[in-house]
Amino acid sequence: MRPLDKGNIPLGEDGNPITPTDYKKWRKSLMNRIGYYCVYCNQPLSHSLQVEHVIPQSPPAGFTPGDAIAWNNMLLACGPCNNAKSNNPVDANTFYLPDIHNTHMPFQTVDLSGDGGKHAVIRNRSGLNPDQQLKTARTIHLLKLDNTDERDDVVDIRSIKRRDAMVAVKANKEQYDELKALPAFNPVAAAQRVALQAKVTGFFSLWYEAFADESEVMQALIDPVTIPGTAQNCFDPAMGFRPCPRNPLNTADPI
Repeated sequence: MRPLDKGNIPLGEDGNPITPTDYKKWRKSLMNRIGYYCVYCNQPLSHSLQVEHVIPQSPPAGFTPGDAIAWNNMLLACGPCNNAKSNNPVDANTFYLPDIHNTHMPFQTVDLSGDGGKHAVIRNRSGLNPDQQLKTARTIHLLKLDNTDERDDVVDIRSIKRRDAMVAVKANKEQYDELKALPAFNPVAAAQRVALQAKVTGFFSLWYEAFADESEVMQALIDPVTIPGTAQNCFDPAMGFRPCPRNPLNTADPI
């Protein structure tokens, strides 16, 4: 899951903050700031970008509703993620949220194709402490990121598209390594080609994993000119743009 920074409230042509009366009117501004991807599963969306409330408008009794039209409560989601999240209450102490945490760090993608299938799902990353494991598991369960829809009337194809993205990332890494071995290798140009392919493919954590040791590529992958909205403070330039905790002052959970 890519960590996000969508910035402050967008300004209108008059220079004043935009104040829509319908939350769906945020769609274009959100797409301009964070791209056309589901913020939870990171698949690219060709249509039906759903503006979703991080804190739901109509949570269960006893929970505080989220603001119906506030910029800081809006993100973009695909149908399966939005439907899975539904009106369940969320907060940063219980779940990992892409606009608050470095959501690349606690999750890993697991390829299930070895069992004869065509799926890849999200699981807990190893090395987490018990509280982080619980928060990761809650997030996966909330969004059903480990779901494989095997029904004849299949609706949720996230796991299939995630597996396809794994194949694409692997092919791009192999091609990059071949180019790197050539005398005329241009690391900046090669990194830009990888980033452009990642922009089309989505599922950004797969790219961060595959190119973790290639600082030029990592820098290109988080370049807001190519792929808007990635939280820059979640990647450390001094460490080759490797992922780093977003909340280092939170000793209980710096992720």
